[in-house]
Parts: sequence; C-alpha cells; structure tokens
Amino acid sequence: MLLPGAPLLIGFYTEGLPFDGATIYEQGLGGSESALYFMAREFARRGHRVQIFCRTQRPGLYEGVEYRHLREFSQAVQTQTFDVFIVSRFPQVFALPFQSRLKVVWNHDNLVDPEAYRRETFRADLFFTLSAYHEAEYLSQLPELAPFFLRTKNGVDLEMARQARDAVAKDMTKVIYASRPERGLEFLLRHIWPRLLQARPEMRLFLMGYEAPNKPGQEYMVELVANAPRTTVLGSLAKPDFYRHLAEAALLLYPCSFPEISCIAALEAQALGTPIITSRDFALAETVGISRYLISGRPAFPAYQEAFIARALLYLDDQDRYQQDTAAALRWVTDHYSWSQIAMEWLAIFARHLAQTEERLSYSLFLGGDGGAAAAYPAPPPAEVRYLSLLETQQDLLALKPRLEEVAQGEWLLLLEDPGLSGSLPPLQPLLDASNVDWFGFRRKLQPPGQWVGVLFRRHCPLHPDNGLEVVIP
Repeated sequence: MLLPGAPLLIGFYTEGLPFDGATIYEQGLGGSESALYFMAREFARRGHRVQIFCRTQRPGLYEGVEYRHLREFSQAVQTQTFDVFIVSRFPQVFALPFQSRLKVVWNHDNLVDPEAYRRETFRADLFFTLSAYHEAEYLSQLPELAPFFLRTKNGVDLEMARQARDAVAKDMTKVIYASRPERGLEFLLRHIWPRLLQARPEMRLFLMGYEAPNKPGQEYMVELVANAPRTTVLGSLAKPDFYRHLAEAALLLYPCSFPEISCIAALEAQALGTPIITSRDFALAETVGISRYLISGRPAFPAYQEAFIARALLYLDDQDRYQQDTAAALRWVTDHYSWSQIAMEWLAIFARHLAQTEERLSYSLFLGGDGGAAAAYPAPPPAEVRYLSLLETQQDLLALKPRLEEVAQGEWLLLLEDPGLSGSLPPLQPLLDASNVDWFGFRRKLQPPGQWVGVLFRRHCPLHPDNGLEVVIP
C-alpha cells in the first residue's frame, strides 16, 4: 500500500516523433510530445519517479525524467509495477503485458475509428480529453465510456513565456502563422495575406511549425509558399526561439479549417501577449479567452475572410484595444492553463483513483436457478447476490450484460448458471488483481470451449472474445 504523499512511479508511453528531454530546447517538437515533456517534468519536480518510453535516440535522465527507448519497454515492464501508466496517442500498447495500478489513455487526436479504439483501450481505467469539444467528439461515438472520461487541458510554460516577453519588443510589422500547412495556410496565403499587404505594405509574414511528414495532396503548398510576397519560412524552431518570435510578432494569424481539439499555439500566443486571430469553432472557442480574437464562419467564405482582415487591422490600428485584450488574454492563460496547475490536478485525480484501488475489490454475483441454500463463495465474497429471472436466463450474454450493469453494485459481475458452482471456482482475488484481461469465462473440464457455466467481467469494459481468459474448473 502506498503511503499518502509517497512518490509515485509514473510511466509514459508514446511513439511518433523521436525526442528526449533536451529536444524542446534544440528544435521544433509536436504538440503531444511537448505536452508530454512538460507534464513529465512537472511530476519529477514534485518528487515522483518518471519514465518515458518513446523513440528517443539519446536515452538518459533529463530534469529528473528518465527517457527510455521503446525497444526497452517489454523487458523493463517485467521488473516493475507502475502506480500510474499514461499512454499518449498509441493505445495499441495495451495489447502488451505490463502492470500498473492505474492505466490512463491521454487522447491527443480526433476519433477516427471508434471500434478499433474501443478494442485497443479495453484495459484502460481513465480516458483524458483536452476540451469539451474533444470530449463530445469521443462520447458521441462511445457513450458507454462516459463514466471513465475526464476532461483535462493543454498548458503553457509560464516562466518560459515571461522570459520571452521580457526579452523582446513588439514589431508591429511582423505577423506569424504557426500551424501545419493543411490547417489553414492556403486560405491565409491565397485570400487574406494579399489583402493585408494592400492595406499595410510594410507587413511581413513568418511561417513556423514543427517538422512532420507532409500530408498527401499538399504538394502544391511548396510553390504557394515560395510565391507568397514578403513571406519568410522559419520552419521548425526550438521552443525558446519559437516563443521569442511569437512574443515579438504583432499577430498570430490562423484561419483555422482543422477540427482543433485544443491548440497549444493559441495558448502560447496569449501567454506571450500576441493576439491570435482565428476561427470561432472547434475547441478554439474554449482555449481562446478573448471573444474578439475569434471569427465566425468558415475560412473559405468571403465574409469570414473580410472579417478576419478587419479584425487584424483593428489590432494594428488601435493600441489601447491591443493592450487591453492582450493583458486579459495573459490573465486567462495564467489562471487556467499553467502546466504546473494541470500537473497538480492530475496528481489529485491519481490519488483519488489509487485510493479507490486500495479498497477491497468487489463483484456482484448473479445466479441461475430458483434459489436455495447459500453457497460457498470464492474469496472475496460478492458485494451482492441475486438470482436471474426466467427471462434473464433465456437471454444471450451480450444482451444480458447491460441489464445487469444497471443494478450491479460491484466493480465486476459474476454470472453462474449453477448456484452450487461457486464453491468450486478458483479464488477470484488473483484473477481480479491480474487485470490484464477484462472477463473470465469459467467452464467445467469436460465441456467444450465456449460453453460457459459462469462469466466474470468488468462492468465498464466491452465483452469481446479477445479481451478475456478462459478458466477451466474440475
């Protein structure tokens, strides 16, 4: 049992781009990798043991966080049990055996294949999303997982942002685009930037973003960027350099056409005192704290483009409005989007759920037949016992499961066709503690596979043949 306040062993797993604890200071880094770096660092600062399994090319200890290559994962997890294990973006790792008291899926993407996601995450205990928009996207397709979803958010390194603000002066001729090209750059270069230049010929546009494979069908963007007037490609920058350019810029221009689930760049711009002109859509309506920064409609529509240009010119012309709104945006981010604050919120969540796992695991027992003498139960004893009705005994197991979940008091359900069978079952506690599978089918030794005399399954997990283990009893 972990004592209150004792250090946790926290693991992270991700695939994607290679990085380590120094990468963010050397070159551009994707949003999910940056978030993982900052969150892991915050945990380590609070005295917790943190390991990150990723495609690092320079494994080692960075700011108290141990970075390990993915190829070490299988061997490393055989010798340790994590208190919390956080899977970032790649839930297929749950197919591998590892032990953790709490397993978390940290979602950073839009949900494309809900069936595959459900199948891959059946061993997870908690699911983190990054905004109300993001959460609604998942739960509209996986409503049965609602009790296990928690809404968190991305953050900003406020100290790094403060240093960048203090180190530069505003250049009111400099504007920036800082996202993937396919997320709105074409609208900016074709329809917005030329008209801004007509109104302000002295303006210069700088393009920033992390290195990642180009999306298919975007090959023409190279020529479009090359022919854009007064445009400089800064490319992939280390975070301090990225912050310096963004703090120096007059505006961040982002005619967003992509279903943003959070947008770290929007948070960073607000922390750096730079208005972001963007779409009043997706999660941007949540993460952008100044309503005036947001443009209604779609970037492809002329009305949106006209409003976008007018809003940019407003901030370039009205310094009082500029100062008022950037100060309010900084307060918004400071109050709600500090990585330090988010880390404390996560640790509180972990403590609450780990405390629950310290309690005795329980299950509800549903028996077939007509009742009778009390049976001996495998340890631990059930939280409740009920006999199935005649209608229930005639139902298919998949149809019966949701009915019983509505009334079950225990974390697990155990269905038995024979009340006297419970005394001959193996002890349940080791099976419950294993938790590498989410249902156990019990059959007598002489019955063919698949002919169950009892099934134990977790209440919130889908009943899927690949998720379980068959237990043969004498």
